[in-house]
Amino acid sequence: MNKKSSSQCNICSSKDLNVQYEGPIRMGKFGEWSEENHTIYRCGHCNIYFLNGDIIDYELSAYREMVDGCDLPGNFYKLHDKEQADKLKMLGTENVRGKIIADVGCGAGSFLDILKGLASKTIAVEPTKSFHDELRAKGHDTYSCSREALKDWSGTVDIVVSFAVLEHVENPITFLKEIKSLLKPDGFLLISTPNAEDWLLEFMPVEYGRFFYRNVHKWYFNCESLRFASEAASFKDLSIKFVQRFDISNALLWAYKRQPTGCSKFKLLNGLNGSYKHYIEDKGRSDYIYAWMYK
Repeated sequence: MNKKSSSQCNICSSKDLNVQYEGPIRMGKFGEWSEENHTIYRCGHCNIYFLNGDIIDYELSAYREMVDGCDLPGNFYKLHDKEQADKLKMLGTENVRGKIIADVGCGAGSFLDILKGLASKTIAVEPTKSFHDELRAKGHDTYSCSREALKDWSGTVDIVVSFAVLEHVENPITFLKEIKSLLKPDGFLLISTPNAEDWLLEFMPVEYGRFFYRNVHKWYFNCESLRFASEAASFKDLSIKFVQRFDISNALLWAYKRQPTGCSKFKLLNGLNGSYKHYIEDKGRSDYIYAWMYK
C-alpha cells in the first residue's frame, strides 16, 4: 500500500508515513480478532512500523492477564518455560557466569531461574505485581520498572536482557535509554522482537497480517529501525541476528489453511527445516530478530 497519512512518527517525528496494512488485527489472547479495521503505518525515515491508536498499557499490573491469561506464575511457566534454553544459548553460558544480570519484562522469572548458580546476582523487572512475591522468594531482586531499578543499580549491571518487550512499550527510545543507564560501561543489552520483514507478510499480507499485527504491539521493528533506535538511545554498537522459529510445515499450512497451525505437522519435511530456516535468516526475512546493543 502507498496511501499517505498526515500523522507523525512518534519515534523520529517524520511525516513521511505510508499505510503498510489496514484491516482487522489480533486482540489480546489467541483466536480473538478486532471487529473494526486498524492501520499499521511505516515511517519512511526511521523505517519503524507502528499501530495507529491506543494499545493495552504494558506497565499495567493486569497486563499479562489481559494478553495471554498468564497472571499467575504457574500459568506463565507452562507457556514460557520451554523457551528458556534457546535464550540461554543465544546469550551464551560463558557470558553470564559471575555476572550481574537484569531481565526487563521477565514475567514470573523463567529465564532468571536458569541463571541461578551462574550469575552472581539476578534482577527481575516486571510490571505484573502478582509475580513479585514469587520472584522475591526465588532470590531475584524485584522491581516494577527500569526507573525503579535504577535507584539501586544505576551503572552496575553487566547484562540486561529483554525478550519480546520492546514492541509493547509506550516509548522505545526512553525504554532503551533507561536500560542503558543500568549498564556498566562495558555492559550490553540483548533484546528480541518480531521481525516486521517476516516473509509471510509479503506472501499473505491480508491473512497473515491480521494474525501478525496485534493490539498489544505498538511497534514493529526490522534491522533498520532497530539500528535507528539503538543510535537514538546512544548505544555505541549494534549486532543483529535473524532467527526463524517456525518451520517449513507451518509455512505450507499457512499457504493451505490461511491460519496458524504450529510446527512439525509434516514429519516427512523435518529434514528440510535446517535449509529452510538458514535461507530465510540469510535473507533477513525471519519471524524474529535478536539484537545486541553495546553501551
